[in-house]
Amino acid sequence: METNLKKNTIWNIVGTGINAFASLIFMIIVTRINDVNEAGIFSFAFAVATLFNVIGTYAGRIYQVTERKNISNKDFFINRTISCLIMYIAAIIFVTIRSYELEKIIIIMLLCFWKMLEAFCDVIYAFLQKDDELYKVGISLTLKNIIGLTVFLIVEIVTKNLIISIISFIIIFIIITIAYDLIQSKIKKQLKGKTSKNNVVNIFKSGFPTFCVTFLNIYIINASKYAIDSIMTDNYQTIFGIIVMPATMMILIAQFMVHPFLNSITEYIKNNDYKSLNKFLVKITLLLVVISIAAVIFCYFIGIYILEFIYGISLIDYNICLSIILIGALFSALTAVITTILIAMRHTVVQMVVYIVMSIIAFITSNILVSKFEIMGASINYFLIMFAICMVFYIVYRIILRKDKKVIDIKE
Repeated sequence: METNLKKNTIWNIVGTGINAFASLIFMIIVTRINDVNEAGIFSFAFAVATLFNVIGTYAGRIYQVTERKNISNKDFFINRTISCLIMYIAAIIFVTIRSYELEKIIIIMLLCFWKMLEAFCDVIYAFLQKDDELYKVGISLTLKNIIGLTVFLIVEIVTKNLIISIISFIIIFIIITIAYDLIQSKIKKQLKGKTSKNNVVNIFKSGFPTFCVTFLNIYIINASKYAIDSIMTDNYQTIFGIIVMPATMMILIAQFMVHPFLNSITEYIKNNDYKSLNKFLVKITLLLVVISIAAVIFCYFIGIYILEFIYGISLIDYNICLSIILIGALFSALTAVITTILIAMRHTVVQMVVYIVMSIIAFITSNILVSKFEIMGASINYFLIMFAICMVFYIVYRIILRKDKKVIDIKE
């Protein structure tokens, strides 16, 4: 089925893992070299850029790789170019409405520009993955993050200017995109043929539920951060950004565990092999539970002190908050796995409905809990929302499976 499965899996883990840890290293560098308030601005700006990145990626790589209709790579490429432009315009509108200070606006816009480039590269990564060359995606992510972070650190040490440092990282990102991504993907070959305007528009139409689900999911994950931005000061944003970072790692671990098997998931669904699909879900779930238990125990007894040492900030008062967040991260990671399968099955409308309801709840609860209990409230809100969403989606998944099995039995 996949001739490069081993190589794809290893490099995907390496590349995605380094990419995941990049945000952690960014925060370490900024917190250590700049002041706590500036680190808080960076943490919030990163969360905002991550949210707007969803507009850029729109339906996303999962949708593109598992697409079984006659839509060309060129159609996806043009669609992605348009969505990236829309993303950046939306970011401009956001900072204009919020009326932040000039430094905060520049940092948000620079990080949004970087995330826009990431969204653009993601469509190229899908070309590689569809050609069974996911390992090249891992290599690309590795190069961009290792070289980019090295340059970022050097510029930070020399200038102590966060804006100049972010610009230096973006320059490295662009160079590697041109020198590696475009060449390895054989971009000219990928973009041969005519463009179908209907297909470009249809990607926006059919991909809307997926986009909506992903956008609202990112919003819900960061709802506490947005509430902190509205209610508390930037230094608290730094603290919450630090203790929520291990949870982000957990979610990304789930993603790079699933991505190498997207083609396999597609085959299971295509062949109505729900037994194998369920086995896959059970294996991933058990693995995530084991990793989560280990993470909670480690972080409670040792991890919090490591975070204090790394960031140079007292965090011992937030040890319980960290544990609560990590347990919530397990449910968020499981949700990511289930929604990936549902996207591949093209059951996206029901996901959209769930996320719309849960995002409204998250907006209300985050503001109430943060205003009353501050960082503890933000942590509790994160756990409650992640747990609720996971339970709802598991029920939805089981219902869909039963319905699909009945349809198959009737046909047979």
